[in-house]
Amino acid sequence: MQPVEHAAQRRHIIIAEAGAQLVVDYTKADALDALKGFSPRMDRIIEVNLGANLGMDLQLSGPETTIVSYAASGADPTLPVRACMTANVTLRFVLLYGVPREILVAGTRVVSEALQAKALTSLPVHRFPFDDTVGAHEAQESNVIGKVLVDSQ
Repeated sequence: MQPVEHAAQRRHIIIAEAGAQLVVDYTKADALDALKGFSPRMDRIIEVNLGANLGMDLQLSGPETTIVSYAASGADPTLPVRACMTANVTLRFVLLYGVPREILVAGTRVVSEALQAKALTSLPVHRFPFDDTVGAHEAQESNVIGKVLVDSQ
């Protein structure tokens, strides 16, 4: 596996090559300043760790900001109701398994078309044979860059 710092640098390069205007590691101490330097207020925040990041999200929010959370780590976060009300945000929670099939199919079509048009780039793929699912899990747990796939045969 790659050293953590090297992996973070590689991830940054992949994201920038994919066309991101700004790449910020939300776990770094200067993340809020970097984001505010890009834009003092965000209209949409797609959140991967609501409990850890809600404080920062609220500092980037204002009326009509929507924070969408589709993942969380650890225990359920405590919701700072007054801070959410003051920011006047909309919180939306999405569980992929609850998204209607027709919306998933339409989304897949849009992403596939964007990949074909080279408007998006694909991530590196790390394939593992079925009898090495342990290796696949270890790769995923070590935050390997890209997609981890297990072949059925």
